[in-house]
Amino acid sequence: MPASVNVGDAQIVSVLDMVPPPRAVTDFFPDVPQESWQPYADALSGGMLQLYYGCFFVATRGAIVLVDTGMGPGPHPSRGNRTGDLLHQLRAKGVNPGDVSAVVHTHLHADHVGWNVDLSDDTPAPNFPNARYFAPALDWAHFTQTDVLDSAPQVKENVIPLHEMGLLELVEGEHAVTEEITTLPAPGHTPGHQVIAVTSQGETALIVGDLLHAKEQVENSEWCAGVDTDKSASAASREAVLARAESQGVLIAAGHFHPGVSYGRVVRRQGRRYWQAL
Repeated sequence: MPASVNVGDAQIVSVLDMVPPPRAVTDFFPDVPQESWQPYADALSGGMLQLYYGCFFVATRGAIVLVDTGMGPGPHPSRGNRTGDLLHQLRAKGVNPGDVSAVVHTHLHADHVGWNVDLSDDTPAPNFPNARYFAPALDWAHFTQTDVLDSAPQVKENVIPLHEMGLLELVEGEHAVTEEITTLPAPGHTPGHQVIAVTSQGETALIVGDLLHAKEQVENSEWCAGVDTDKSASAASREAVLARAESQGVLIAAGHFHPGVSYGRVVRRQGRRYWQAL
């Protein structure tokens, strides 16, 4: 399966930061009955669902735009003390931190902002020193509320310092990061969750963040993760994006899928949608 895809003159490249421990599927999708997973038994191992913490960068017009920054260096006690490897993996693909001109966040959960800031010294510094960082304004408003911030250390450590350094731009609606990269609102997983559209030479791809955690959601767009802040909105956003992908042949890049199937299209067979990996 490809590690990169071309969208017109732009190239999207996948980068794996970390593989977290698997989780019981009934814990991750608490509103989906166990029996609903029976047709997808091959996707599970002992009832456990394996996610992947993948990111993407877009190479376009001489610029490198990173979409999300993974879980961070760690070790992470909440993830079996596993460690992230994003910077090393970027270098392996020819990208040094100073090459990144922009970092765009789909949302502000821990596994999407973890490499924003270098906390190894007394003074926080951006891991991507030449980048402008973009984040959803609605997520900022939500996560910086006092009662929410107390349980969101990732925002304290990896988002607020960027704001204090003047490097963070809060965006709403459809915001053009470059001529070929635009944010599109897809709320529900978090209040400001957004997908990232890459459009070039008449071709389009969507980097979908946590709109999709498992390919089975392509067939069952109503399945919501337990951590979705607004499940009704999450399901509606997912259905809208999947419908567009199906009708327009839009390419999807899903960072939580196994790296071998993280690029694909939405196809319909026998009246149902399916994930067709590239």
